[in-house]
Amino acid sequence: SGFGQYKDDFFNKLNFNFEKGKTILDVGCGPGTDAEIFIKAYGLKAYGIDIYEDENIKNLKLNFKKGTIYKIPYKNSFFDYVFCHDVIHHIDDAQKKESFTKGLRELRRVCKNGGYVVIVEGNRFNPLFYPHMVKMRGHEHLTQGVFKNMLKEVFARDNIRFKFFEAHAYPFLLPFFKIYESLMEKFSPKMFLSYNVAIIEKA
Repeated sequence: SGFGQYKDDFFNKLNFNFEKGKTILDVGCGPGTDAEIFIKAYGLKAYGIDIYEDENIKNLKLNFKKGTIYKIPYKNSFFDYVFCHDVIHHIDDAQKKESFTKGLRELRRVCKNGGYVVIVEGNRFNPLFYPHMVKMRGHEHLTQGVFKNMLKEVFARDNIRFKFFEAHAYPFLLPFFKIYESLMEKFSPKMFLSYNVAIIEKA
C-alpha cells in the first residue's frame, strides 16, 4: 500500500539507528502510525502524547498520556529518544518564535543526556507540499532557514545533524514518483526537498 511504502521509505531515509529496548516518546503521536513502527519494527518501549486520544491508540502497546509539547507530562531526562514528526508547524498558528522555542525546549528537557531528539518537519517550499499542504490545506510549514536557525538556537550546546530528503505517500503511479524522488534528491537545491530533519544528540 502507499502507506507501507511511505513508512519504509521514510524510515530508510531517516536512517537512524534506534536501539532495541530503549524508550522513545512520540510527541503528537496522533493515531500512532509512527509509534507502531517503533514498537513492531524497532522493539522500542514507546510512549506517546497528544492533545486528544485517537481511537487507534488502544490497539497499540503504547504508553499514552494526554499532553502538549509545551508541557510534556514526564520528568527531566526521562527518554532515550524523543521523536517529533510534523508537529512543530502546528503548535502555533500565529507562528510566534517564542512558542516554537518553548516547545523545542520541552523536547530537550525530557531527553536524556547522550540521548537523541529527532525532529522531522515538512518543508514549506517543496513543490508537492507547497500547493497542496500550504496553499490548499493551510499548513504553515517552516522554511529550511527558519527551521535550522531555530534549532541551532535552542540546541546550541548539543550536536545537531541536519538531513533533507524527499518522501511522500503516493496514492498511485508509484514508479513515476520514485523517479521524481530520485531526481529531486540528486538535482534539487536542498531548500526544496520535502523533509527537513534534525537529529540532535543532547550533550
